[in-house]
Amino acid sequence: MPGSFWEYRQEQEALGNSNGLKPFGAKAYYATLQGVGAGIAYGTFHWAYYPDKLAFSHKNTVAAGPSRGMEYLTHTLLRPAVAFTVVGVTYAGVESFLEEVKGSHQKDPWNSTFAGAAAGMVLGGFFTRRFDVASMTALGVGLVMGMVEVNGPNIVCDPIAQEAKKFPDSFSAKFKESDDLSDLKAKYPSYKNN
Repeated sequence: MPGSFWEYRQEQEALGNSNGLKPFGAKAYYATLQGVGAGIAYGTFHWAYYPDKLAFSHKNTVAAGPSRGMEYLTHTLLRPAVAFTVVGVTYAGVESFLEEVKGSHQKDPWNSTFAGAAAGMVLGGFFTRRFDVASMTALGVGLVMGMVEVNGPNIVCDPIAQEAKKFPDSFSAKFKESDDLSDLKAKYPSYKNN
């Protein structure tokens, strides 16, 4: 094994054994793109539900025109894009930092849990500016991200056993009744042919 963790990671990446670990630059780039995309999607849906740009006008004034339109765009499109991007980059940054500090050579659920907690704190603090809401958001997002990292994107913990249950190795040529079913048919003869 080479001397430093970074050399080991580069060597494993060259062999194709990166185990999903990426450098921070790549993670931040993808988190930024995903955050901007999610923010624009959220802003677009927001436009569909609140199409009137005068809803954001100041008290006792109604101002139409390009300045109000740009302010409306800022409120409905730019703010969510920035919020989602900041949350994504926070998650990527904390997870990369913890990978570097711990020197972990594989993805670790604790890294995702703490990164999710940091991202949840930013998310709750950005939208509400209240510590109690931000701390509970941090707890919830951290737990969810840790569970997703443990189980992967699916909710099945043992996919091989699940597949074996769905598709048995062999099928009997004739259906064999269980002992319980035979006893029930003997007890209730009117249902014998069902």
